[in-house]
Amino acid sequence: MFTQKLRFLLSVPGAEASGTGMRVSSIASRAVVLFVLGTTLVSPTFLAKAAPAAKPDAQGQKVVKRVEQLLRGIIKNQDGTPLSIRLTPTSKASQGYFSEIRISGGATKLKSLFATEFQLHAQNVQIDVPALWSEGKVRTKKAQTQMRVVITEQDLTKMLGNSKSTKDMGLTVKYVGDKMSITGTLNYPFVNGPISGLGKLRQTSDHNVYLDILSLQLRGVEAPGFIKNQLSSRINPVIKYATVPFSPPFRSLRVIGNKAILST
Repeated sequence: MFTQKLRFLLSVPGAEASGTGMRVSSIASRAVVLFVLGTTLVSPTFLAKAAPAAKPDAQGQKVVKRVEQLLRGIIKNQDGTPLSIRLTPTSKASQGYFSEIRISGGATKLKSLFATEFQLHAQNVQIDVPALWSEGKVRTKKAQTQMRVVITEQDLTKMLGNSKSTKDMGLTVKYVGDKMSITGTLNYPFVNGPISGLGKLRQTSDHNVYLDILSLQLRGVEAPGFIKNQLSSRINPVIKYATVPFSPPFRSLRVIGNKAILST
């Protein structure tokens, strides 16, 4: 049918005329031919339809369920309400592949990390599947992760109060500009008493977060260096990078008002 239509158009009267008329008629004929060709090429008959995304098989669904179970075990809303976790598996979920994973919450607790805001978005994720059952951990083989964590004075005070090494000191933190004041009670065997000091959060090259002790007074007198070092070793790191899933490459640590904002 298309061939017959093309022959008809090429035999339009006037195409054999000489001079300017011939050129105009030929150009017009070619324009019509191109129009028909273009129309034919974009006909719905030739349009490819996008295939629906393949769903994970039975083993893949088990992996998805296990990942969500483990994530909910380590990341929780502090008030006990369900945390928003959205997993988007690929057809190779049985091998640990997810197109994206989103986690968001308000007042959130991630192991020893307390946060007022927690937002994580990981794309092109591959998880170590055997570790899900053998270790009970979500270990990341690869991921492109964006993350934002907001830590208030109250959050940091809770973190120090829940740490085994500092929970008996009653440490309290208050942000002062880009630094923070620290008060509490030192309870070493031979060195004890009320303390007050000044510290500053610092991000290390391996993405951990430390609280550096800039100054420390014990019973109103500046404490010697070894006491500062001992306190620092008990406190740090205040945020352990290994506890955060999907390996977010932290690049920014800012203190704004009474909040510290850690983000990728």
